Amino acid sequence: MTADAEEATATGAEGARAPVLVFSPHADDAVLSCFGALRPGGEAVTVFSGVPEDPAFLAPWDERLGARTSREFAQKRLREDAAAYRGTGTALDAWDHLDGQYRPGPPDTGALRRRMRERIGRAGEVWLPAAVGDHPDHLAVRDSALAACRELAAAGRPPRVRLYADYPYQLFAMSNRHRAHGTWSTYTWHNEDPAALTEWFTERFPGSTSEQARPRLHRLAGETVTAKERAVRCHRTQVPELDRETYGTLLDPANLGREYAWELPYHLWEPVPVGPPPPNTPPRPGGRDT
Repeated sequence: MTADAEEATATGAEGARAPVLVFSPHADDAVLSCFGALRPGGEAVTVFSGVPEDPAFLAPWDERLGARTSREFAQKRLREDAAAYRGTGTALDAWDHLDGQYRPGPPDTGALRRRMRERIGRAGEVWLPAAVGDHPDHLAVRDSALAACRELAAAGRPPRVRLYADYPYQLFAMSNRHRAHGTWSTYTWHNEDPAALTEWFTERFPGSTSEQARPRLHRLAGETVTAKERAVRCHRTQVPELDRETYGTLLDPANLGREYAWELPYHLWEPVPVGPPPPNTPPRPGGRDT
């Protein structure tokens, strides 16, 4: 698998690629958002892969997608996730934490932090969701992992941390910026406005410099885009609705071929407070994992 990136791949002192660990909140997030980071020899963890115990329980999002029961649907998503990673060379680990639609309250971030710390301690480079869109599960993964990274740094074992822009949430951020600036009168669905992500990062990480706030664009090579689309399509339960919400642009090769990420320095490894959206922020149609 190849990717024409605008920056060099992380390497060790001998020039060998450092072990890469990618955290995906839900079954499809990593393949949608940072497929280029799924390298042979790397590892990926889908955090919220738990299966509800109640065989009759049906969550609203699952019902919207045509599920009969959430237990059955969650098991199906596990199989989809496994299929998506075949051929990437990345080992997948599905954790049994329940995602937001299946649990009565917030996740146990203490348990997440401890489990993540053990796993991150074995990696040279860790990729986390930036939580563009402020989804509670994405925020929990990001902030629990950053807390674990701080503990490892205090012990003299700091990992290299990258945040990946959450796709397709970033499309909404870009579209909202176009509307706010009067560039377009309606929603746009083009994954080519890093300025929207820079503005988002600056608001969420106020201690960052202008250079740190600017995301790095990773351009995937043609064969990698094809492989990415194939992996994304494995998530058959999710793709039709996500594509509807983005007006048929979810699998546009130009959108899939652009991935954005930030390298996060140590001084920004603090939990980021998230409040209500700014006044007059256009609503995002639909909903996901709610």
